[in-house]
Amino acid sequence: MFVLVATLLGGCSSGQAAVQPALPPAPGRPSDLQAALFGISSDTLGWIVIDAQGYVLYRSELDGNRPPRSACTASCAQQWLPVPAADPIRVEGIDRQLIGTLTRPDGTRQLTLAGWPLYGYTGDRMPGDANGHGQDGHWYAVTPIGTRAGPTPA
Repeated sequence: MFVLVATLLGGCSSGQAAVQPALPPAPGRPSDLQAALFGISSDTLGWIVIDAQGYVLYRSELDGNRPPRSACTASCAQQWLPVPAADPIRVEGIDRQLIGTLTRPDGTRQLTLAGWPLYGYTGDRMPGDANGHGQDGHWYAVTPIGTRAGPTPA
């Protein structure tokens, strides 16, 4: 099993880390981006999950994982972008059995990790930003096992 291990480099402004360049596409694979989740190591947050573009993914403590449910709807979902379910999805550094989906109230399907709905954050302007970590006391970068990443911001 191949595990992608990238490192987010520390030393950037608060809430931001530089991401190492992405690996080139494997031979025989298209170069266009596909739906993907990668487990990577961050100097500031530990193990986290990023998407195919290198953006940090989040979970909310207001959601549920047994059964999976999203409490983020309407204006919340305009700031915290539900990660759409895709098939197939490339998964590296994450146990594929932890990946699932839920149907949102609007009928769209959203990816889950260990039952927790996954989101992107509009406040992350560049790959590697983690500006959503600790927002409103219930949004956290997600780890490859579905727990919230640490440390918790002050």
